[in-house]
Amino acid sequence: MRIYVALAITAVVGACATNPDTIDPIYVSPSTFEHLTCRQIGEEQKRITREEAANMQGGKATDAEQVGLLKGAMEALEQISIEKGCNIEFQHG
Repeated sequence: MRIYVALAITAVVGACATNPDTIDPIYVSPSTFEHLTCRQIGEEQKRITREEAANMQGGKATDAEQVGLLKGAMEALEQISIEKGCNIEFQHG
């Protein structure tokens, strides 16, 4: 019985999941990250990337709003990285 419940939940979550490429970033102020050093910016980039990956199931985003916020945070982080002259490469797309 538990297996059927787990499969049903997976099917529902999968049906509600969204293609991450269609999710627009939600604005996050770059000032959120102004106090970070280049090393901390790199660590934050990795944390956001892991969190995005954890929000994926079968190549789809399980929480579109959270993915939008993460994308917005990544854009703000990249902007601060450029302003500070950090040598950090950000992946796009």
